[in-house]
Amino acid sequence: MRKPIVLYSNLAATLAMLGFFLLSGMMGAEAPFLAGSGRYLGTENLEGRIVVLDPGHGGQDPGTVGVGSTTEAENVLAIAWELKALLEKYGAEVIMTRQTDTSPSAGTQFYGQKNGQLAARTAAANRSRGEIFISLHNDWHDDSSVRGTSVHYYKAQDLALAEALQGALVAHTKARDLGIKRSNFYVLRNTNMPAALVEIGFLSNPEEARLLARPSYRREAALGLLAGINAYFAGN
Repeated sequence: MRKPIVLYSNLAATLAMLGFFLLSGMMGAEAPFLAGSGRYLGTENLEGRIVVLDPGHGGQDPGTVGVGSTTEAENVLAIAWELKALLEKYGAEVIMTRQTDTSPSAGTQFYGQKNGQLAARTAAANRSRGEIFISLHNDWHDDSSVRGTSVHYYKAQDLALAEALQGALVAHTKARDLGIKRSNFYVLRNTNMPAALVEIGFLSNPEEARLLARPSYRREAALGLLAGINAYFAGN
């Protein structure tokens, strides 16, 4: 299959992202501080924004259990916490659909229902003042050589967010670009705000499974997502 070509729909977002990566590439993993501002270059669009982070699975649902030492639920929760800290550092407000290894439906009206965990996630997002919704996952394939990162969207309003996240995450982590895909996922279909589902690596691939278990790589993924969120808000 031909690799999808990602085209950024907004020039401002593209320029913001390019500036972030140019500077971060010159100075290391994180971009340099703006003199006297207390913030990194490339994060100026995060102040006052409200982001809903949705670490997939949790509780009795570990998600994908691959060839590495950690589960999908564990990996994405760790990345979400890293990203939450970064977003809050630069002035954003963050709402998480789960903060521990529990099901989001526990203690809610959705507990025990079909798709109850998914319904609890989207209900929490829709009740909030969130401007964007980002669901974090790891992928699986029967062919263990398959690796890379993709972002899924469903609604027309989701596309710009998916583009920004995929471009930034791939550029920062150097993961294989598996493109942007339109997918009829519950959490994308039922959220009111722009939403994207991010598949960060394959737990069926030994190399990516090892990387996803490392705190340093989880932080790199969080930094890539941070840049993508900033780029999205730069253009919207």
